[in-house]
Amino acid sequence: MSQASGGRPILDPAAEPDPGPAPGSAPPAEPARTRLSGSTLAAAWATVTRRGRAALAVLVGAALLGGLTGWREWTGLAAGLAVLMVIAVAMALGRSPVAIDLDLARTRFVVGDPAAVRVGVRNVSNRRMLPLRLELDVDGLPAQVRVPSLPGGAGHPVVIPLPTHRRGVIELGPARAVRGDVFGLLRRVVQWPVREQVYVHPRTVRLPDPLPGLARDLEGEESAIRTASDLSFHTLRDYVPGDDRRFIHWKSTARSGTLQVREFLQTHRSMVAVVLAGNPDDYRSTGPVPIGPDGGPDTGTSAEFEVAVSCAASIVAELVRSHRDVVVDAAGAGIRAASDQGVLDQFSPVRTVPGSPDLFAMTRQVARRHPRTSLVVLVFGSAVDPARLRAAARLCPTGATVLAVRARVPDSPHPATLAPLNRGAVLTVEDVVQLPLALRGVRR
Repeated sequence: MSQASGGRPILDPAAEPDPGPAPGSAPPAEPARTRLSGSTLAAAWATVTRRGRAALAVLVGAALLGGLTGWREWTGLAAGLAVLMVIAVAMALGRSPVAIDLDLARTRFVVGDPAAVRVGVRNVSNRRMLPLRLELDVDGLPAQVRVPSLPGGAGHPVVIPLPTHRRGVIELGPARAVRGDVFGLLRRVVQWPVREQVYVHPRTVRLPDPLPGLARDLEGEESAIRTASDLSFHTLRDYVPGDDRRFIHWKSTARSGTLQVREFLQTHRSMVAVVLAGNPDDYRSTGPVPIGPDGGPDTGTSAEFEVAVSCAASIVAELVRSHRDVVVDAAGAGIRAASDQGVLDQFSPVRTVPGSPDLFAMTRQVARRHPRTSLVVLVFGSAVDPARLRAAARLCPTGATVLAVRARVPDSPHPATLAPLNRGAVLTVEDVVQLPLALRGVRR
């Protein structure tokens, strides 16, 4: 719940009050009046729109031409524009003593879910308020709603729909109360610094078992590094000064006559790395493109990329729910969250960027930063050919299993399936709902 109220001008705290004339001196009334009139004229001029300033320029020009040439046509044009300006001033008069209550029942939605924000407009004065226009910026575009005349203390609810047809983060605010005329000549604005964020998550599915047969070793897997203390017992050795006496094996010591201590193999939890290709060349370049917030095509995504994002977000969210160690590079953005909702929040603004690293380069970066990864999940589009996929798989850390999830729209000209990798499997999905069934067929 966010609340802001307005209707009165905010005074500049840096402006110091006039201490008045000193004793025995004349009051400097004229300079103060000049400053007041100058600020008033500047504030009045700021309410005139570009159309209004153009109309004033035509009015002055027509009046001058009519006076110099004596043409009644020019004089009549100036008189008509003057009447319009008087009507515009009369329509723009009035205060805006209102309070704005922004009510968001939910701040997280899935693509395609109906969503709306409720805005309560309340008259905080004791007098009747004239009608006004309320504007709330939604993703940088003003959503306009007419507010009727309200008596003192009355309120009026307003419902503004939210664009959830595309994945992303919707920025709400600021809010403005606008008074003006029907001709668009004057515009008086009172603004409130209301700021909220609404997340539109990708479509995801629940996975009964995250990466069955692949994400293994719940307690950790053994390595070849020997250590004096761990979970995996390896062998016995002679005691060396400095060893922890808690690990002395007394039965073996009694049999051999020398102190024997336990030696272990160092273990570590298996780490999963998820790479979502962020170069648009890794996805089909043609086909249906989602609509952007301005009504035009969203160049940062495509139908295949949306399927890939949904698959990657489903896998990562399920791994986080299972408390797995996971590192994610989602189109150049690192996803780090402690909950599945936090994961989906960070997947909401992910977009492809022309010229960004492709699947091969991103896999190389992840392999260098996380050499102990035991499973690498590569998510990409149908434009990645088998040779590039095999080259990316060879970059994965030694001993790591590779799972390639390939997003492909039904009308893609690229092959419907790819041959499996030497180090893992390749899944091709046309919709995220196919992901659970495809993962069930993966066995290591």
